[in-house]
Amino acid sequence: MSEEPLYTSESTAKNLWQKYSIFGNRVEFDTMFGLMVIPFEHIERVEISESEVKGLMRGDLHLKDFRPALKLDWANFLEHVVLDKDAGLVRRILFTPEDPEEFIERLNEAIARYRGDKL
Repeated sequence: MSEEPLYTSESTAKNLWQKYSIFGNRVEFDTMFGLMVIPFEHIERVEISESEVKGLMRGDLHLKDFRPALKLDWANFLEHVVLDKDAGLVRRILFTPEDPEEFIERLNEAIARYRGDKL
């Protein structure tokens, strides 16, 4: 997988020095545990979520649509991205790109382009 990414959220302390990249047909998480690849056809939903600690302070337990999740970084403590998948052992991934809003915007654009090409 040697092509150039469409967008990369560089590694920072905020995401524990991990890199998250969007390609034309997949998302790649370059983590301290190795490379995780999620093809676009497996992505069900992607959204921004507030810090879970912030929600807990208001009494929100985040139980609506609960799924066990893999947390790649400081997602409990910062605004983060929630990515739901329709396949695999892990079906929800929480991660903190440098700019969550831009990451989701770029990912949604890439998925729309990919799915449009597939029609």
